[in-house]
Amino acid sequence: MDEREIEQGYANFHRKLNRVLRNKDVKAFKGHVARHPHQAGRLTHCLMLNDELAEIEMYKTILVRAALKDLHQEAREWLKARGIEPPRPRAKKGRRGRRRSFPKKR
Repeated sequence: MDEREIEQGYANFHRKLNRVLRNKDVKAFKGHVARHPHQAGRLTHCLMLNDELAEIEMYKTILVRAALKDLHQEAREWLKARGIEPPRPRAKKGRRGRRRSFPKKR
């Protein structure tokens, strides 16, 4: 398998994951992760959880996916209604590194 095929596999996994998450079906969520353990990465821990705990992880996953921004408020409210602290937003990429403490030379 070459690098391009691997990248396409990840892209296909994430596109399908977004569709599964939109349906908010925990069994479909766990099934998708189970069918693609290599692409799922950290999500594979959900396979060992009961459906109730996996549903919590499913809603947390919705919150960290930019493609599902239209569902973020609903997911945040779902978690808060159950007394669960929503995950913190991820820092945007590209802002890493040290700040300059001196003016730029012209």
